[in-house]
Formats: sequence, C-alpha cells, structure tokens
Amino acid sequence: MLELPQDIAGLQALYRSGEVTVSEIVAAHLKRIEALDPQLNSVVTLNRAAMDDAARIDAGTTPRGTLFGVPVVLKDNIDTAGIATASGSAALAAHVPAADAHLVVRLREAGAVILAKTALPDFAMSWHGHSSRSGVTRNPYDLSRDPGGSSSGTGAAVAAGLAMAGVGTDTGGSIRVPASFCGLAGIRPTVGLVSRHGVTALVREQDSPGPLARSVADAATLLEAMTGWDPDDPVTALANLPPHRRTAQDPLPPEALKGARIGVLRQLCATAPGDDPDVARVVEESLTAMREAGASLIDVGIPRLSDLLHQTSMYLRQSRRDINHSLTRSGAPFTDIADIADIVATGRLRPTDALLRAVAKSPEDPHHDGAYGRGLELRTHLQHQIAGLFAQHKLSALCYPSVRIPAPSRTDIDDGAFDTNAPHSRPMPTNTLLAAQAAFPAVTTPTGSTSDGLPVGMELLGLPHLDRHLIALATDLERITPARPSPTPTPAPGSTA
Repeated sequence: MLELPQDIAGLQALYRSGEVTVSEIVAAHLKRIEALDPQLNSVVTLNRAAMDDAARIDAGTTPRGTLFGVPVVLKDNIDTAGIATASGSAALAAHVPAADAHLVVRLREAGAVILAKTALPDFAMSWHGHSSRSGVTRNPYDLSRDPGGSSSGTGAAVAAGLAMAGVGTDTGGSIRVPASFCGLAGIRPTVGLVSRHGVTALVREQDSPGPLARSVADAATLLEAMTGWDPDDPVTALANLPPHRRTAQDPLPPEALKGARIGVLRQLCATAPGDDPDVARVVEESLTAMREAGASLIDVGIPRLSDLLHQTSMYLRQSRRDINHSLTRSGAPFTDIADIADIVATGRLRPTDALLRAVAKSPEDPHHDGAYGRGLELRTHLQHQIAGLFAQHKLSALCYPSVRIPAPSRTDIDDGAFDTNAPHSRPMPTNTLLAAQAAFPAVTTPTGSTSDGLPVGMELLGLPHLDRHLIALATDLERITPARPSPTPTPAPGSTA
C-alpha cells in the first residue's frame, strides 16, 4: 500500500514533485478505509464519486486551491448532494440532499476530495460514539474505548489515517471531546466564521462547524477553506468582514506563547471523584512547558461557574425547535417527518438516548417558557464574565483540560456510567461547555498521554473573532508538546493493509 503523508504540507509537496497523483492518494485512503474501518465503524457512507472527483482534479479541470487533492471526511449531519445524510438517525437513513452545504461547496472549490460521511450519535445529542443508524464507533487508540461525541466518526477516522482531515460540528464540545480522546487538533470557530447552512441544527446560537486534523496547521488550513460569507446564514456577515476577517496570507506569529498571558481556569482543572489523576498530571506538565516557553500563567476563576453552565444550557429549551427547522428544510422525501417527536415515537433509538427523548418532550416554541429568556440573559452574563477576565488580566487565552478523563471504555458507557438516569452515574467530566454556551471560539490540541498511552487534550479559549490568534497559541503549544503517538488499529481479517 502507498505510504501516506502525515500532513497536508507533505501531501502537497508530493503533488508538486509529481511523485503521486490525486487518484493514487484517494485510492490509497479508500483501501485504508476498507482495511481498518470494520474495526472502527467510523464511516457510514462512502462517496462513490470520490475516484471520479480525483480524476477530474488530475485532469486539471479544477483550480489548484489550498486543499488541492486533500481527502477529507464529513460528519453525517452536513448536507452532501447525492450522498445520504442522516444526522445519525436510522429514521433518516435514506435521506439524500439535493445540494451541498455551504461549507462543502467551499471545500470542493479549494480542491478537497470528499471521501465519506462519518458516524455521529442521533442528532449529535451525546458525548459518545453510538447511533441508531450505525451502531458503536470505536477509538483507534484502544478499540475497547469510545472516540467521544458527537463528531465521533470524524475523530476516529482522522486519527486512524482514513482521511487527511475531517469536519465536525460543535454545539457543546462535539469537536473538542473527540479531539481530546483521539489525539487530534480540533477547532471550534467563532460562531458565524463557517456557515451553518445545510448543517442540521441543535442549538442554533451555539452551533459551529469546524475541523479535526492531526496537526493544528492542517486544522487551520481546513478552517480557512470553509470560511466565508453566506447569505443563507446571515450570522456569517460580521465574522467575515474587516477587521475580524483574516486569511492564510496573514502569517501566524511564531512562538506565540512567548510573552502571552494565559489564564488558567483552576475550577476546570481541579479533580473531582471519578476524574483521572493521570490527566491532571499531564495538564500540569503542559502548564509547566508553557511557562518555560515564555508564557505568563495567571490563575483565574468565574463565580458560580457550575450554576451558570447549568442555567445557560439550551438543549431542553430550543433544540426541538431548531432540529424541527432542519427537518423541514431537508424536504422530500421526509415531508412527513417535521418533528423530532415523530422520530422518537418510532422507537428507533438506543436505550441510553435520554437527552433526545427529553428534547422530544420539550416545548416546541421556547418563547413560551420563561426559563428560556432567563437563560439568554445568563448567557450574556457568562460572556461578560469571561470577557472581564481577559480585560482585567490582559489575557491572550484561557486554558484548561478539554476533558478530565481519557477516552472511557465502552463497557462503562453501556453500563450507564455517564447516563444521568442510571444508578451510580455521574456527569461527563468535560470542560467544553464553557466555550460552547458562551459562543466563544476554542481550540483543543493534544498535550500528552496517560500512562496507558491514551491522548489528553488541552483547550485554549479565546475571544470571538480572534480565531487566528488562538490558533497561533495552539500551534506553539503543539510545538512544545511531546509528539503525538499514532494509533495502530488492526486491519480486518481478510482485508488488504
């Protein structure tokens, strides 16, 4: 099998030298999917036109964009013309959109080749890699463990080298949790930097599509390609106008940590019963490395943070409305499915999908619930609390572990360890809700491994519209971090590796 490059720069160098063609690279990735994905179950639908797309690029009929010949995978809640898009739901398995989502159009214009659609829990409503449509997705670092959700398939596929990079969506941490568990860089952009048109909604004001890749540089390249104003998503206007808009032509500052002031949010670093002390150790080692790289670390806190995160959660207040809007937008052949409650009523769910069932029973119009308005007020308060820390301490970013445990075992998940309706359960110890519910950008990057070799992710949170500055800090953090170990998933019996 062709030895595949590890990053986009290496791939582009091979193309420039004429050593390989796009068709050869795409074919090699498809063979890798065939060999390894039976163990991972990360891919739900192959793009049957991928080789034809590669041949057109080789023929020179498309411009050489920044993603020329780069094979990517897309989360299966992102519309792709002619390729089934089901948002993880068995009830929508036959849905084939008529048009690409805006971000897919942008990726194709940049020269990317869409390889496949990847697994996610039903309507992106779980921290874990399982769905009614495709079953259980597994972590390539340890097949007995979970890859994280909800961009579970994208995380597992990219980590295992089934694609050069991929796209997920992040509402509560759905890019950054898989990035943490699968040893990837994951970027949750400022809401509106990437259009959400053609992406199934969950909490509209928090939804943010973004990249997962094996390096921050690759994730940033993918993000740049997806970025752009879209009249079908008016929120993109502000994020894509000067002075906010930055492009790949604006170089990232080198050694960005030198002189940076990083606020360490100790509330999110403290360990609680059930958290992993090995993760805490890796985090402290990373903080020491940041200090040695020239960053000033300042311990900071947000009053009543736990209460604020609980009170600003919008899933049970508006997700039904937002998902239903997406179902209606999807059109034929699902004009008879206009309400998530209709899907839940079919019973075609996993027994643990408690949040999805609760959303189906929530008010159809959130404005009829007085708690909705209070939640919006408190979200603004949370935003001001975070911005106040930046102003008071002249911060460049906030810092904390993305998740306070490594990838959990599937046994623990199936036994209800993180199911609030199960006995002896506890909340998923993720810190990703902070950026999501404040609608701020954040980057997760691998920062080391536990003694068992499982990845640990560190999160940097920044101010809206300063994504490139945040990416520069994450790039420098990656530079001073131990090299990411590559997972070694086993080929399926009888496959060619």
